[in-house]
Amino acid sequence: MRNKRTMSLTALSIGALMLSACGSAGGTAETPTEGGAEESLASTINVAISQTPDAYNGDTANANSVYNTYVDNLVHSGFVAFNAEGNLERDEDFGTYEKTSDDPLTVKYTISDDAVWSDGTAIDYDDFLLQWAAASGKHPSGEKDPDSGADVDIFQAASNNGWGQTEMPEGEPGGKEIELVYSEPYADWEALVDNFMPAHVAAEQAGLSAEGDGAELIETIQAGDIAALTPVADFWNTGWNYEADLPSLPDAALIPSSGPYMLDNATNGTLTMVKNENYWGEAKAGQTETIVYKTIVDEEVVQALQNGDVDVIDPSSPTVDTKAALEAIGESVTVETGEQLTFSHVDLDQRPGAVFEDLRVRQAFAKCIPRADMVDKFVTPIEPNGSVLNLHEYQPAQEDYQTVLDGAPAAQNDGVADIEGAKALLEEAGKTEPVKVSMMHASTSQLRADQVALVKASCDQAGFEITAQPDAEWSAKLSQPGAWDAVVFGWAGSGLVASGESIYVSDGAQNFGGYSDEEVDRIWGEIVTNTDPEQVVPLKTELEQRLAETQYNVVLYANPGIAAYNSNVEGVVLNPTQTGLTWNAYEWTKKNG
Repeated sequence: MRNKRTMSLTALSIGALMLSACGSAGGTAETPTEGGAEESLASTINVAISQTPDAYNGDTANANSVYNTYVDNLVHSGFVAFNAEGNLERDEDFGTYEKTSDDPLTVKYTISDDAVWSDGTAIDYDDFLLQWAAASGKHPSGEKDPDSGADVDIFQAASNNGWGQTEMPEGEPGGKEIELVYSEPYADWEALVDNFMPAHVAAEQAGLSAEGDGAELIETIQAGDIAALTPVADFWNTGWNYEADLPSLPDAALIPSSGPYMLDNATNGTLTMVKNENYWGEAKAGQTETIVYKTIVDEEVVQALQNGDVDVIDPSSPTVDTKAALEAIGESVTVETGEQLTFSHVDLDQRPGAVFEDLRVRQAFAKCIPRADMVDKFVTPIEPNGSVLNLHEYQPAQEDYQTVLDGAPAAQNDGVADIEGAKALLEEAGKTEPVKVSMMHASTSQLRADQVALVKASCDQAGFEITAQPDAEWSAKLSQPGAWDAVVFGWAGSGLVASGESIYVSDGAQNFGGYSDEEVDRIWGEIVTNTDPEQVVPLKTELEQRLAETQYNVVLYANPGIAAYNSNVEGVVLNPTQTGLTWNAYEWTKKNG
């Protein structure tokens, strides 16, 4: 076995993609290499993923998971993407952009004249405008969120970060040039416009004419006609979802590609994509004819790699057993390990009347969770540098982690369970009977089950009564008040300053526990409108202190990462950001034999 260690990232923030914890299509026909070389390449590479993709539109609140991103990396294109070093790279095959003003912040975008969807429809202002409509949060449904009192938008976007600070994009129907003006500065403006959904599909499905370069849809958005736009939003929210366990794909006409690959077919959780013959780009042109994603639980993925059922694996929750099993395979497998910008945490339902409404109960729960034991059991056997995590916006391997932690004394903790301290807090809160907690986790993840078991063994001694709640539909239930008391899962990092906002602010789309704090809202308001990099650490330090004082949730540890692949496969590079392992899968090749 050959081991490769990836470099650690510095000065990056956490993003907001969820991380939880059959036969293949295509063949292995030989493809001659250029120049008549003797070496031949297989036409198919099989990739294992831990959870079945559930939507073509990964920008909705319930579909923004890493498993959709693994697919989106190859079927959606945009102006920018993060590489394995955490640096933002421009994709000038897709288009270019430039900041033309600081006051107000104004950016001009130019989409390539050659950029088209795989069905031949131009990628243009129409798609840009739909993205703005969906993500801006400026189309109220007339309903109010029962917890925050905020307006409920007709579009169920995962986040309004950045887009909510923009004016309606200026451009012409079918045009390739767009100007975006910000009403307030936005820290991550350069990474805001990453990819689009096909506006012509959404318009047609909503009963709007597709004639005249989608002018009817554009007129509807520009007029702010909520009634006419609601069918578009309804389709955008759910029309691109897949059926559970992916027995098949939606009609091909609904899911055109703007990337180097396009979706081809699916069956029983196995998703096949083929090269997009209408893809115009050169830098990201696919090198392998077919890429197949197979849904395989972490406990079986190493065996699948050894058997040759898959060529590349990236377990969502690797364990010491995963590492040992890979080491036993030998030289036929290449393994990369490294620290990730993903972290495990426990979120708490703290709405009025919920188990964790009382701060003292939240603090007691945090005290009894054996975080140090979790690190010893689940992290250091894989990544020796692993440690207890005490911050939300920085990981221990990052350059500014210790600086921020030193400035946030409320967050400083060794992670050793304090049973007596937890008991005292529950007594102070007047809890004379065991506090019952239903703790949800992904039913497919043994690691999450083991984490809950450790929490139960410890916290039951402190005055809690923990009941494990394994659930196959855990991610869909995150936004359902009362569906859980506590939930353990992971956030995947994005490499951005402001992308975590919707996790913490009072009306944030990803604030699943109903947390609300005016100080946190104020601090985030300053973070997202700040364009001075030197102000990031002081603001994030203030944020971390307040999140710890109010016990927003319980952070556990930065997840260790392992990627392994058949040694005949070339081009695979572990990416610790939320972009994931397939960030450069268009470069992958596999030698026959």
